[in-house]
Amino acid sequence: MYEKIFDGIREQAHVRDELRMGLVCDACDLGPCTFDGSTSRVPCGITPDEMAMKNLAEKIAEGLGEYKTHKRHITMVYDMESLLEAATRMVDVSRSYSDEIDKLLSPYRTVRTVPFGLGGLRPEAVNICAVSSPRGIHDLIEFTRTPEAAENIECAGAHGVNIVSLGYPGAELAYQRGIPCIGNYLVLDNALATGCIDAIHTFGSERASLEEALKHFASRKGPQCELPEPKMHTTGATLDVTAINRAYERGNIEGVVVLFGAASPTCSWHMEGLVTDLVEHGYLVLVTGAHMYEGSTDAMNAPGVVHIGFCEIGKMHGKGFAPTPFVLVPGWKNAKILTSTLALVHHGYPVITGVRIPLTPSIEEKLAEKGCITELNGERVVERISELQSHREG
Repeated sequence: MYEKIFDGIREQAHVRDELRMGLVCDACDLGPCTFDGSTSRVPCGITPDEMAMKNLAEKIAEGLGEYKTHKRHITMVYDMESLLEAATRMVDVSRSYSDEIDKLLSPYRTVRTVPFGLGGLRPEAVNICAVSSPRGIHDLIEFTRTPEAAENIECAGAHGVNIVSLGYPGAELAYQRGIPCIGNYLVLDNALATGCIDAIHTFGSERASLEEALKHFASRKGPQCELPEPKMHTTGATLDVTAINRAYERGNIEGVVVLFGAASPTCSWHMEGLVTDLVEHGYLVLVTGAHMYEGSTDAMNAPGVVHIGFCEIGKMHGKGFAPTPFVLVPGWKNAKILTSTLALVHHGYPVITGVRIPLTPSIEEKLAEKGCITELNGERVVERISELQSHREG
C-alpha cells in the first residue's frame, strides 16, 4: 500500500536533510536555489538561516491567509482556471493602492525630465536613498523642505538635499514627484560604493534619517569613484486612454505594449534593443518599473515610450484600452509580479514572459492556452506579438 511512498522517500534521500531544514527557495526568478553542502552562496545573498526563516514565515502567512478566503484552500487547488481566478483577488487591492498613491501624489505630477541611474546622485548635496513606501518617501521630501531642515542642511555646507529612490517606489516617485530613481534593488551596492549615499531612509523617523545623513556628509571627502553622467528621461504624463484608443482607431499606432517591471538578471532579452524594435514597429510602449529607455515621451497618440510609474496592476487594468494591450514580463522576480501576471492572464491579456515560470511542460502548455507564453529569445518577441495580434484579429 505504501510502496510508492517509500520509493519516493528513497529517491529524495540525497537532498532530504537540506529539504528538512527548509533550505529550498523559489521566491524569485533567480532560483530555485538551495544549499546542498557544496554551495556556500546564492544569487540574492540569503543565508541558510534566513532561507529557513523565510520559508517558515511564508507557511505562517499562507496559513493565516487561508482563513480569509472562506473557501477551499488554494494550496489544494490543482485546476489552472481556478488558480488564475484566485490570482485576481489582488486586482482590487492593487487598484485601491494605486488610486490611494495617485490621490496623494498626483497634485505634484507634471511632465518633466528625471534622472534614472546612478547619475542621479549629486556629490555636492546630502544624498538620502529612500527605501520606503511611496507615502513614506513623500513624507521625507516634505520634511526636508521645512525651515528647520533647510537651516540644518545649509549649516552643513551642503548644496541642498537630494532624495533618490530605487525599485518600484522609486519609479513611482520619479513619475509623480520627479525625484531621481537610481535603479532597482540590484544597484544598491553600487550606489553605496560611490560613497555619496549619506543615509538610507526606511520606515523610521524623517528627522533621524536627515540627522544621520548630515553627519555622514560632514565626514565624507567626495565621490569614491567617478559618477556617470545623468541619463534624463521624460516622465509624469497622465495616462490618456482616450487618446491612445483614438490613435489606434486611426492607425497611428499598431497597438499598446505594457512593459511590466524591469528585467531580471535571469532574463536574456536585450531590453533597450527590444523597446527600440517595438517602437519602430509602431507600438506605444507603456513602461512600469525602475528602468527607462531612450526616446521617452509624453505623447499618447504615436509610437514611443511612456513611463507611467511603478509596476502595479492597478496602473493599467480596467482603464478601457481598445484593443487589450500586450503585456511583456521580462522577469517575474517575486510573488507579487508573478501573481499580477497570472491575474492579467485570467482577464484576457496576452502575456509574454522572459523568464520561464517553473512548471512541468504539460502545465506550461495549459498556461499557454490561457494566453501566457514564454519567449527566451528577445529577438523573437516582436514576432511573437505579431503572431498573437494576427490570431486575435483573425
